[in-house]
Amino acid sequence: MSQIAKWTSVRYRVRVLLLACVVVLMAAGCYNSTSGDTEIYGIAEFKLPVLQKTGSHKVMVFNEMHYQPSFRVQEGPRVLPTSHSVAFSGLGGPGLVTQPEMIRIEPVYPTVADAKLIEIPEDIADSYDAAGAAELYRVNCSVCHGMTLGGDGSVATLMKEQSLGPIPADLTLGQTQNATDGELYAFISDGGRQGFALTSAGLESRSPMPPFKKLLSQEDRWALVAFLRAQ
Repeated sequence: MSQIAKWTSVRYRVRVLLLACVVVLMAAGCYNSTSGDTEIYGIAEFKLPVLQKTGSHKVMVFNEMHYQPSFRVQEGPRVLPTSHSVAFSGLGGPGLVTQPEMIRIEPVYPTVADAKLIEIPEDIADSYDAAGAAELYRVNCSVCHGMTLGGDGSVATLMKEQSLGPIPADLTLGQTQNATDGELYAFISDGGRQGFALTSAGLESRSPMPPFKKLLSQEDRWALVAFLRAQ
């Protein structure tokens, strides 16, 4: 064995011995993990390396990954957008809005009375695509409300069988058909009537319907409003 190997072996043994001593002294209550002060039955007093309690163990032997610092979603520190960033509505992805004049501001409707006053933007109404809107409904809405809008989608059937309620609304009834375009837009955007009522009151939505303002662009949500009007 080379001299270097011998020294390495000695250092390793010393570290193991020191660690064993610290563990024994900690178990005996003679070791202060904050200051390193150690006392042995009033006979001797000295300092040992400070090994503070970390995670679920008093002594960290291995620097394992699950003990490393981690950050939750949106928790600081975060990398913020630059001052030249351009905000846009919807989740269509970067690159879909390339010109400043195409930016669309999300309507503000704190109450049902305010929502009633919202109207479909003219450019969206003029470019309405019935087939595209029908596909939007099929992909995003039919699983709950059914292809006939009668509230008989597969999710509605499951909720009825399991008594989970509230079940998806029947969109053919007067409660939906008599609502204004603005109300329909608000209900689609904020998780139905229940979701809109709760969020308008400053409460967390408990509605089983998701807030589609986080999933679809304004154009898509207005297309769904037009689709309901055409049925």
